[in-house]
Amino acid sequence: MSPLFFFGMISLMCTRARKQTGQMTLPFILLISGIIVEIAIAGAFVAYFLSTSGYGERLSVRANAAAYSGARDAIMRISQNKEFVSNTCSSPHVYSVTVGSDSSDVIVCRTTDAENGRYAYTIESIGYAGSRQKKLETQLLVDVITGRVQLESIQEQTIE
Repeated sequence: MSPLFFFGMISLMCTRARKQTGQMTLPFILLISGIIVEIAIAGAFVAYFLSTSGYGERLSVRANAAAYSGARDAIMRISQNKEFVSNTCSSPHVYSVTVGSDSSDVIVCRTTDAENGRYAYTIESIGYAGSRQKKLETQLLVDVITGRVQLESIQEQTIE
């Protein structure tokens, strides 16, 4: 046997060994990259849900601020003109207030307390910010003679 034959056999064995060890490289790389992609997708979902929960809270605060601004606007209008609303609560006065990109619907009605000489105003203000809504109900007493405005209460109500 010639040395060339041995050299050829060794070369053939090395080639087979290289081919056999290379067979596991591709599945190993695919497995590792699949795990990395899975972790990245899970991280993206967690980040999305955390950011949307904070965004919903911000919208809720903005809706509350819009409702409060609507109530304060009605209080200011009533304090400037005690005869602001001549309607009864069966047909209330309705108007809108815009606060930046948010809005508020304000409903004002008045009842007369003749024996005490004052008007009782009820103000409902519904603030809207994105998909969130907040409702505030305000009670005011206004003296008919002096025009003195007394704030009775501001309460957050559930939206029906």
